[in-house]
Amino acid sequence: FSGTRSRDSDSSPPPDLHSAPAHYVNQAVVTNLNREIEYLKSRGFWVYGAAMGGESLHTTVFPKRTALVLGSEGRGISQLTEKLCDHIVAIPTTGNIDSLNVSVAAGIFLYEIRRQQA
Repeated sequence: FSGTRSRDSDSSPPPDLHSAPAHYVNQAVVTNLNREIEYLKSRGFWVYGAAMGGESLHTTVFPKRTALVLGSEGRGISQLTEKLCDHIVAIPTTGNIDSLNVSVAAGIFLYEIRRQQA
């Protein structure tokens, strides 16, 4: 956070609380995703890609060493990246929903992974 903040007009939590979830989830920003997937697999991680048409999130069992790959909102993950993943998982939807905002999808996936591992 940079700039000024007025407590009177701002109802959002203090800046340090915005990053609180980062303490519970290991995150990585990588320059070569496909190489990183291979590295994670060599370290015993199961890699799950999020994509439409995948196995239902509700029937998927996530092991302790899980890595989750989320694509862009417009295009999703690439075909090559999808092939490198151990499993492709989808959030079941009803009605005429083509896709979810990637941050919403991430929240749903991370909630389910955390629920199973609690």
